[in-house]
Amino acid sequence: MRLSTVKQIAIPSNLVFFRSLLLNPKSIGAVAPSSLRLSRFIAARVGSGNGPVLEIGAGTGAITRELLGSAIEPGNLFVIERDARLAWFLRQRFPGVVVRCDDALHCGQILSAHGVRSVQTVVSSLPLRNMEPARRDAIVEAMLNTMGRNAQLIQYTYTPFCPIPLKRFDLAAECLGRIWTNLPPATVWRFVKRR
Repeated sequence: MRLSTVKQIAIPSNLVFFRSLLLNPKSIGAVAPSSLRLSRFIAARVGSGNGPVLEIGAGTGAITRELLGSAIEPGNLFVIERDARLAWFLRQRFPGVVVRCDDALHCGQILSAHGVRSVQTVVSSLPLRNMEPARRDAIVEAMLNTMGRNAQLIQYTYTPFCPIPLKRFDLAAECLGRIWTNLPPATVWRFVKRR
């Protein structure tokens, strides 16, 4: 990994995570940051292409760090984090990565503002199964609209069940695996548009 990509900052990431968890547990949707094994598993499925990558709900950046370590250039990584404290932390930790404190619903506008028409991969850590169906569907639609041809959406969830209604969005889904050592165990899914 490029040493200049990840900056060591004084505040421990676990402290930042647990503070946000206490203040807004439903929006965080996890009891601990993504494990190293889960983060590496996801990053390995993204690949090292030159196309832009969008990460939504990055938390303290466990997956962000592994994406950068797998040869994603900082300028090609766009991160959206709704929690202002976590977004600030990510900006300090990952100089060169575009980090926006915003809602996932606005991901298309955020990319457009940076001259990006589409991405090769969307990595989502959002707790989709905790959301009201209408909000979940609107966010999934927004993420899918950012994806270029042959692009993929990688989403993990803490249940073994598919987190996205496939027929509603005409998606093909593949369960990539279950990471038992994550807390809690996580199932990783890959989605592609059928059309």
